[in-house]
Amino acid sequence: MVPLSNFFRAAAASHRIFLWTLVYPNLWVAAAIASLVPFVQYTLNLAFDWAPVLLIFATALIPYNVDRIADSYFQEIPDPQAQDYFRRGWGWGILSLAIIATVMLLYRANQQVVMVSLVGLIPFIYGLPILPWRESDRWQWFRLKDIPATKAWIVTSVITYAVIAVPLAYAEQPFTLPAGITSLFLLIFVGTNSHLFDVRDLQSDKKAGVQTLPGLVGVTGNRRIWFVLNGLALAAVAWGWIQSLQVPEPAIALPCIAVNLIALSLVKPTTPRSVYSILIDGYLFLPGVILGVSR
Repeated sequence: MVPLSNFFRAAAASHRIFLWTLVYPNLWVAAAIASLVPFVQYTLNLAFDWAPVLLIFATALIPYNVDRIADSYFQEIPDPQAQDYFRRGWGWGILSLAIIATVMLLYRANQQVVMVSLVGLIPFIYGLPILPWRESDRWQWFRLKDIPATKAWIVTSVITYAVIAVPLAYAEQPFTLPAGITSLFLLIFVGTNSHLFDVRDLQSDKKAGVQTLPGLVGVTGNRRIWFVLNGLALAAVAWGWIQSLQVPEPAIALPCIAVNLIALSLVKPTTPRSVYSILIDGYLFLPGVILGVSR
């Protein structure tokens, strides 16, 4: 019989490997975001195409790694291992490969895809100091995420736009009412997820002078806001079901909203960072997993 101590050592080693190979280089979160593309294609009755999945995966790696690289120098990452990972320069390698893959995929894409992808320039500079700002008789650098309560909203809006607009552009289809309702559902599904990370980063954001929604209204206030918004998402898709529109099915929408509410209820600033990095990021896979199991 294998000693229990050996099991725990093996589990700890597997956890470290998972963090270093998937979580720290942002491959895990990028794959989770890209998994929303097949869900959108199915919901809007678009033909399945790997190209938008790969493009979203590659482009998602860019802002996340840029942001983490910038944070490792301008806003210290609370996780010492993650800080060490990016200070060693590993993030630059992933970033370079992601940029090359993005350029190649855009070169092969149609003009409509290239045009809608221009919005991707926003997250490129999301975490970078881009403008000098004078405050209290001293100069400091201003970042987009320094705008009060917009840090997670910028991330949420760009992700939602990308997973809707890119598949539509590849399929050369217009933006319709069902696409609008699906966008609202994803905005709230992804937005809940993104704002949970602001709960995690409450202290580090406050120390860096970044005013997030949980920082302004408190953890309880943030929870209440997102409970209401998830109710709005449910009402929107329910109206779509009544009208027989191509919107997220109950078998997918209801579990996603339920997971949002459970996470909002349980997650706190003291929740271990690995829970955020693995489970909270990981539940973005849920629509794609349900679709894969049920089809």
